[in-house]
Formats: sequence, C-alpha cells, structure tokens
Amino acid sequence: MDTSPTLLDDRRTSPASRKTSGTSEVAALQVGCRSGAKRATLKEGPPGSESIGYDLHESLQFMEYANGVAKNKGKIKGFFRWIYICTIGVATGAVAIAIQMALHKTFEVQYELQDALAEHGLGLRYVAWTGIRMCLAAVAGALVCYVQPLAGGSGIPEIKCYLNGVDVPGVLHLRTLVAKAVGIVFSVASGLPCGKEGPMIHSGAAVGSLMTHLSAWKLKGPFRQPQEARDMTAAGAAAGVAAAFGAPIGGVLFAVEEGASHMNPRILVRTFVCASLATLTVRFFLGPLDGDLDWGLLGTEVPVEFGRFPSRNYMVWELLIFALIGIAGGLFGAAFNQLNYRLTTWRMVYIGSRGTRRFLEVLFVTMVIASVNFWAPLMLGGETERAKFTSAQLLFQESGNTGIKALFHDETEFDWRMLLIFSFLHFAAACWTYGLGVPSGLFVPSLLAGASLGRLVGQLLRAHVALEASPGVYALIGATAFLSGMARITISLAVILMETTGDAEFGLPIFLTVMAAKWTGDKFNKGLYDIHIGLKKVPLLEHFPEKDTLTIQAGHVMETCLKVVEPQMTVRDLLQVLGGCKHNGFPVVESSSWRFLGLVQRNSLHHLLQSGKAHGAFRVHGESERGIVPFEVMAGKGYPDCESFEAVRESLELEDLEKVVDLTPYMNSGCYTVPTEAVMARCFMLFRTMGLRHLPVVGKDLKLQGMITRKDLILEEEDTELA
Repeated sequence: MDTSPTLLDDRRTSPASRKTSGTSEVAALQVGCRSGAKRATLKEGPPGSESIGYDLHESLQFMEYANGVAKNKGKIKGFFRWIYICTIGVATGAVAIAIQMALHKTFEVQYELQDALAEHGLGLRYVAWTGIRMCLAAVAGALVCYVQPLAGGSGIPEIKCYLNGVDVPGVLHLRTLVAKAVGIVFSVASGLPCGKEGPMIHSGAAVGSLMTHLSAWKLKGPFRQPQEARDMTAAGAAAGVAAAFGAPIGGVLFAVEEGASHMNPRILVRTFVCASLATLTVRFFLGPLDGDLDWGLLGTEVPVEFGRFPSRNYMVWELLIFALIGIAGGLFGAAFNQLNYRLTTWRMVYIGSRGTRRFLEVLFVTMVIASVNFWAPLMLGGETERAKFTSAQLLFQESGNTGIKALFHDETEFDWRMLLIFSFLHFAAACWTYGLGVPSGLFVPSLLAGASLGRLVGQLLRAHVALEASPGVYALIGATAFLSGMARITISLAVILMETTGDAEFGLPIFLTVMAAKWTGDKFNKGLYDIHIGLKKVPLLEHFPEKDTLTIQAGHVMETCLKVVEPQMTVRDLLQVLGGCKHNGFPVVESSSWRFLGLVQRNSLHHLLQSGKAHGAFRVHGESERGIVPFEVMAGKGYPDCESFEAVRESLELEDLEKVVDLTPYMNSGCYTVPTEAVMARCFMLFRTMGLRHLPVVGKDLKLQGMITRKDLILEEEDTELA
C-alpha cells in the first residue's frame, strides 16, 4: 500500500472507490475503515517517495527464476557481480580525481590573479576576488536551483534513507550525479565553507546504483533487484568515502554506521573490495597528475589527507583535557544543529527548494562570505598582500584541507585573536551555508572549525602548562570533537582520521573524544543528518523501536481501508482496482472467507497485464490451462520499474478485458504476517531487520484484518498515549 506519487502509504481513497465494482467481489476491505495514523506522525515525505521492499519475494514465478539462476547461471551472475563491484570502485575514484584536479586548478588561477593584482590596490583585488567567486557559485546554484534540486547539500541524508528502505525519485540518477560532481567543484571553488567529501559519497552511491541497470550476459537485469541494488549502492557510498579520504576501512565503517541498514559479512567483503579499489585508483593517478610523484609510486596524494605528526606522545592526564574538548565539541555541535534547523525551516517556508529566490540567496551568501574572507585577514593589521600573509591570515582564504593541515602541523605560533575570530566566523558561515542551494558537504568545514578551536586551546595550554602533545594534536582532537558533535559519527570518524593522519597511536584520544562529543550532543538534539531527514518528513526506521511500542498492538496502528484482489479475476476488474488507487501492494484473499493467501505487487500486475497475452496468461472462462509470464521477461523490461497505469491500459484490447488472469503465480505466498495482538515493537523489528514494505495483519483463521506500512511505525513525538 505504499504509493506513488504521494508517498509510502496513501490510503485517502474516496467512498466511491471502496465500493464493490463489476461482477467481482473485489473491494476495499472495511473493518470500521479506521486508520492507524492516529498512532503515527502523518509524514508525507518528499514528493514521489516510495518505500522499498528488501525481503525475498517468494512467488512461484520468481522462485523458478531464482532456482534456475542458482543451478545454471549462478557463477555467471557472481562473476559479473564482482566485475561491477570493482568497476564501481574504479569509477568512483575517477570521479574523485576529476573533482580534485578541477578544484586544484581553479584555486590556483584565483590565487595567481590575486598575486598579479597585488600592486593595483585593495579595491580592485576585492572586486576580482568577490566577482569570480560569485560567478563560480552561480554555476553551482544554477545546477541545483534550476536543473536538479536533489544535487543540493551533501546527499548523505538521502543515501541513508535509500539504504534504510525509502527511495526518493531521482536521487541516484545520472542527472543527479553530473549535477553533484560538477556543482561541488564550483561551490567549493567559490570559497563557500563546503566540503567535497559528502558529495563524493553521494556520487559513489549514484555510480553504484547506475551499475545495477546492467545485465550479466544472458541474465537480464539481475542486479536491479532491490537487494542487489541496495548492496551496490552501499558499496558505492563506501567507495566515495575511501576515495575522498584515502581510507578504505573508514569508508566501510561509514557505510555500516551511517548508511547500510542491512549488512552481513558477504556484503562487508564486497564493500571493502570496492572501497579499496577506489583508494588505489585515487592514489595511483592523483599523485602523478596533481602532485610530484612518479607513476607507480603510491604516495599520500588523496583529496583529503592531513599528514603524520612528528611526535605521537601525550601524557595520561591529557586524556582528561581531550575528554573536555569532546564535551565542548558536543555543545558546539548541538548549537550548530539547532541554529541550522531553525535556518532550514525558515528556508523551507520563504525560499523553497528551487527557483529564483533560492538562486539569489546563493549569490547573496557567497558575496557576504567572500567579502568576509577578503577583509577579515586585514582586521588586526599586518601585511595586505596575500603572498605575505601569516598562517592565521591564510585560514580565511585557503581551501579547507590546506587550512586543516596548517593547523595540525605548522610549527609557527598562530595569532590567538585571529584564531578566535576565524573560529567564530567560520562556524557562522558553515551553518549559514549548509542547506544553501549548492552541493555542499560538512566534513571539512566542521573539521576546520574544530581544528581552529583545538589549536587555540593547545597554544594557550602550551603557554601555561608543560604539555607533551603539540598544539597540532589538540587541533586534531578539536576537529574530531566538532564533527562528532555535529554529525554524531563515532567509530567510522575515528578510523577515517587515523587513516588520514597515518597515526594509529592517537586512536585512544580520538575514541574518547568522539564518544564524549556524541553523548553530550545527544542530550540536546539529534545529529545534523537525522535532523534534515526529519525536516523532509522521511519515515526513517532507526535501529531500535521506541519503548512505547511495547504497549501498542498491531491492531492499533494498522490500516483497515484496503484494496484487495482475488486469486482469479478478470482483466477488467483488475484494471478497476489498479486505477482506483495508488497502492503498491495488494493482499490476495478468498472472496468468500477473506482468508489471506498472499501479497502481490503493483509492478508485477502491470507487467502481467502488459505481457500476459503474449505468454498465454489470459484465458477465457472455463479454461483450465494457464500460461505464466516468466520473470526473465519482466526483468528484460526493467523490473522492478514498470510502465504507468495509462500505458498498461492502452496496451490492452477490448477483447482482453473479459478474460481471466490467475494471480497466484505472482503473489508472495510466504510473506510475513502478524496477528492483531502482536506488539508494535515486533512489527518494527520485522520491518527494520527483514526490509519489509508491507506487513499484513491477520486474525483468527488467517482472515485479513489490516495492513501495516513503515509510516504506521513512526510514533508521534508529542502524544504517545494509547488512543
């Protein structure tokens, strides 16, 4: 009963649509015709969103196909799967290389222009600096505001939703990939506090999803199945992290911690291979192309790399300071999230997701931030030529990765006043930018904000206390604290930072810091990605149900206004059912007893009606023989995607309408069901662990009582008492 285009669970059928139509007894089952939505938030979600079912479709038709593949062509499918997994890793690495080289060249041109204008006064330099950056931001803004709104932001919330079981149309399409990869070059080059790492994760996931459209030699579309598509998308997301940071283990852990809701050792190995190949691709090509390494020498040239610390010592009592920095990072992260939440809600009301207002906001924000970054280094006096700037002054104008490396490893003393000003301004700018109509990630901007504060703490302590750790180590701890406090990432963040610095010795301080930051931030609000998922009203199922679900029964949350079908019915009646609602799942029941027999998907019915005549699935009354549309035929037509209802109806002739179709070969006869007395927590865990899309609720003698979809499992935040 998930719907398209209005979202996962549209049951707003008119009274007329609930009446029996034609000669069949197919109707909307009405048991008081009440909705379980009183127990759940009325989440509409992004337009066109649909739930995804990852459970095994145990129909006769599909099981014959699956058994045939396992016996005869399983090795072929497995061989091609590994080919595609490796291709995803290499392709994601290639995207990362292209982004990094384009950024390097763009920044180089801007800095050369500033040096060339050094003798022509600050006014001309300011106009050139701001004008160029506004032009660059205009390209990124146009791609999001007018071409593909889904290319905005980091894309991590959307990928997390997809892997959890909610598909937002277009989020993994080629158009989104191009807009994201091209747009992030211009948004980062414009000087906005945007990170390229989140968009690289989104790009990798899109590459993985696009690979699922390929066939395996004679096998048509075997990787378009939801389970296969999910696993390849997760592998692509991990490859995006690995390509950005040169951290294959961190990439896999990020996919597990923040992305993949369904993981097992076999998927873990595939994901690791994909992430490793992405890292290999970046290290092999980026060193010679963007650095000074010889071909074949695998160095440290990756888009985000922070370098090793010369000294890896620290005193045991400094762990307490690291923990306090973690607590501070949690507080700053919670404040960042709250401010960005309020800003985003204002944007949703007054700006919108696309159009001229959103584009003009991009230009205005870029102008303000570019102006601040130009004039702020001159606030406390000193040199006015960029070539003579101090390390603290360069923080305002260098790229985020360069600034972080300076804070980590520069031996010179940073002016503490400049560090404080930069920390405040960068915090405000990053908060203002996230949610702007450009592709933007928050990894590097948040790391840079935290590193500047950490460096400030380290320098102040070094001046008054004998420390073993250098101020750069405190910058590392500060960066860790702020990012964890904002995004609530723990294990994967710790491993990524250890891989990017090459220093496993700092594992204990980093682990301590991320946990302190996460626990502190969780006392105030959710992580930023979860906040944006909630703002989009996507019914994301967390890892565990809420405690209140133990006191609520399935009968309290189920929907009872259902569209049902019979095992055998005429084409005309089937068309009336499909045309009378937007449901994507239909219970199959016995017309006389309402005994539940199975569940059939809308896409299967559309394919059946389109191809049934050619394969003898349509028969006249009285005929006993029946034909079955092979699953290979559906796969060849893009299953699980299907033609629209209008196209299906136009493909049928008048003489076909009175013929009978048998739905039993296409229904999932082994789908999970629960009794009305089952607690809501059990339903939640079935959805979460098995990847369900529909959960029929049955009573005595297996009589159908209602249906539960994922929207019914999201409790209201304000009122959790039983109705």
